[in-house]
Amino acid sequence: MNPVVSVLRRMGAKATTLLPFSLLLGLLFQDMSAAMRPLLMPLAVILLMLALARVDWDRLAILLRRPGLAIALSLLNLIAVPLVVWPIWQALGLWPGLVAALCLSAMAPGITSAATTAVFLRLDSSLALLISLFTNFLVPFTLPPLALWLLGLDLKIGFVDLSLRLALIVSLALLGALAIRRFLRGRIAEAAPTIDGLAVVVLMVFAIPLMDGVVARAIAEPVKLGGFILGAFGGMLLCNLVMAVGMLPFLDRRIALTAGYCSGGRHNALLMAVLPVAADPDIFLFIAAVQFPIYLIPTLLQPLYRRLLPS
Repeated sequence: MNPVVSVLRRMGAKATTLLPFSLLLGLLFQDMSAAMRPLLMPLAVILLMLALARVDWDRLAILLRRPGLAIALSLLNLIAVPLVVWPIWQALGLWPGLVAALCLSAMAPGITSAATTAVFLRLDSSLALLISLFTNFLVPFTLPPLALWLLGLDLKIGFVDLSLRLALIVSLALLGALAIRRFLRGRIAEAAPTIDGLAVVVLMVFAIPLMDGVVARAIAEPVKLGGFILGAFGGMLLCNLVMAVGMLPFLDRRIALTAGYCSGGRHNALLMAVLPVAADPDIFLFIAAVQFPIYLIPTLLQPLYRRLLPS
């Protein structure tokens, strides 16, 4: 086996150990974090591209024969959930920047790893996969009007520019995924561990610029940083709860909990890739803070899901 391929496969198997290390690296070397910030958009494209290339498209084609439920849940996640949580955050009297960041987070698409973590949480991984994909493809059409027009968030960027940036990431990722699959010619299953390892490498690099400026803010405003980390945990859990409880009267418990889980796990880092540097620095602080619950919440929720969904 090629030594590079061997290393990538081992890295894919050690993702949970390596990813927190990259966050630490970004915190320790702040100059490097700042210098790497322009890489956020291309890295966001590569991450989504690898996730799309890794998907079992034959299985996906079967699932897409009845896409109605997943599309409906995706639109609810992207539109209804932000509208429900927005007044809640405002009523709590939080920092304005934190309220804006929490609302933006609720509008972000689902993380592509949701289908993987759904398996060990006993949730519906197929539904989680569809929701993740649909929300990533729909977000250029939902986030800009909701954030800029309906909620009036000042993101220092116009509607068209924000929509085009989001659409560019999704379009380039899809084209790249198609190119990878054409190159591999049916050997996706064989190459999957290598693709996973490459995704871990990209995630590690991606995590470094996410930490840009965090140390200075932590020194200057430690209470605020702590509040943002707590807010990030609260934001993920509230979105999860709103969606799950809202769907329980209408759907099977497992499906409702899956919809809630997908609502809680959002691709917040995508926002950092598309927002201009002039945007509220509190939004970027939140994107760094939310990395902690993204890594920890699946583990914290596992006992609850196993209690609610006995095998």
